[in-house]
Amino acid sequence: MTTGQYIARFRELHDRAKSGSLNEKELVEYRQARTEFSRLMMVAQQLNRSGKTLRSTLRIAQLFKVELDLGAPPAVRTTTVDLATGGFAALLPMNEPLGKVVGFTLNVPVVGNAPSAIRGTARVASSRPHGGLFRVSFTFEPLKPAEQEQLEVVIIDSVLARFASPV
Repeated sequence: MTTGQYIARFRELHDRAKSGSLNEKELVEYRQARTEFSRLMMVAQQLNRSGKTLRSTLRIAQLFKVELDLGAPPAVRTTTVDLATGGFAALLPMNEPLGKVVGFTLNVPVVGNAPSAIRGTARVASSRPHGGLFRVSFTFEPLKPAEQEQLEVVIIDSVLARFASPV
């Protein structure tokens, strides 16, 4: 199977999984293919990171609206700089202390019957100056299984969108 054929088959399974139309055998194939696809994309992302700590989750550079409850009103509205299954980064006007736990509402595309927002708490993992702003990275506190699934599907959708669709 060529790379193009693999991606086409995975895209077909992924689209059918989102609509809930996979049979049991196809669902097993999809889960295995999704794990492998995510692994392959992580390896590809890390090819140019020589000497740096390797990432443990698939990350995408994608803008999604996010609202952050930093502890004092009003909530800060911004967009993600990147998104991963383990967290996200956003540009903020102020530095945030490492380890601080904040509330968030992440607006993502609707997947099946899932809501269009993922809500939860996240912990500040890093904060560094970026121009006149701060690039603050957040690690999700454990998400509900349905929200974790929704997040993974959104990330895979974004990655697949970067590959040409079959004609």
